[in-house]
Amino acid sequence: MKIYQVFESYPLFYQPYIPPTIEELSKKKGISSKIITFSGISDSTNVEVLPSYNRRRIQEFLFHKVNPQKKKLSFLEIKALKEKIDIIHIQHSFLFSKVTSILEIPNNERPKIIITLRGGDTYIKPWVKKNWKVFFNIYGTKVDAFVVMSEDQKKYLTRWGVPLNRIHVIPISFGEEFKTEPKHPNKGTLKLISVFRMCWEKNIADNLRFVKQIKESGLPVQYDVYGDGQDIGQLYYLLDKFGLNEEVNVKGKLENTLLKKKLNTYDFLLQLSHSESFGMSVVEAQTFGVPAIVSNVDGLGETVIHNHSGFVLERNFSMREEANTIINLWKNESLYYTMSANAIQFAQSSFNTNAEVGKLVNLYSKLVN
Repeated sequence: MKIYQVFESYPLFYQPYIPPTIEELSKKKGISSKIITFSGISDSTNVEVLPSYNRRRIQEFLFHKVNPQKKKLSFLEIKALKEKIDIIHIQHSFLFSKVTSILEIPNNERPKIIITLRGGDTYIKPWVKKNWKVFFNIYGTKVDAFVVMSEDQKKYLTRWGVPLNRIHVIPISFGEEFKTEPKHPNKGTLKLISVFRMCWEKNIADNLRFVKQIKESGLPVQYDVYGDGQDIGQLYYLLDKFGLNEEVNVKGKLENTLLKKKLNTYDFLLQLSHSESFGMSVVEAQTFGVPAIVSNVDGLGETVIHNHSGFVLERNFSMREEANTIINLWKNESLYYTMSANAIQFAQSSFNTNAEVGKLVNLYSKLVN
């Protein structure tokens, strides 16, 4: 089975969880998986950077002169047909236009097309970008498979005209399972962490209101926020407005391997997002035994088992009641330790690389055979 894994560029410094999966796929017997990119550094063993735009256009022109019946095919599509590729898996979804022409070829004469969609591709872009809405409307029944991160994202994608049987839930994985022990709560100060891109989807205001409620209970609290983004000014403004300058530390962006070394020093991860197809920071915190507090929106609630590995809060939740629940758990060392153990077991068994690769291999085999 010959597969193209298509990216804009590679390696992915801003998506560190993808390369381990791609590497494991390449080790699977019967699978020849090659990384195709439009920019970056070429690696003769497994990464091929396509020619520049002008060179691609020249080669497309020459191919079309000889094959006028296939005059719309892109360079990538032509290359895949020549090399008899079985599957083109578009990993960076905004590259969907590179494979729309090949979808007009009879199914049994072309590679199968798979497109992985992140949250914004489903929940946001079709509302504001006409090309996405048109793409789903025209090609939603022609693309062989869409990969999404959660059951909620799968359901939501159908509103744009994509049939359920073409949508497959394969959450991204944190990596390989590893040995770690459940943790006890910190002494003296309840410590919270958030790791996210600063944007409206992350609901910065309610995260800070939750911390403020804990502070007002009289309990010492520390809240460290990692990440950057266009709305970081909102974070600074609100922590000042809510009187949280002493409790909140804006840490900025931190490389993932360094961040993982800090995770188990916190008591809870907090993520009360407005919209989220999946939450990798939520999963990763649990793998280290840190229970997560999340909002029940989109697919985020699927990353936590409520009252078992963490807490899933409904949209209309009471700040005071839920903050008291967290405080009471934090004060009960044995119950906290049990939830920490549950978090490790749930996250590591559900979202590891082997689980993701297994689901991808099953999908590939189903489409080709």
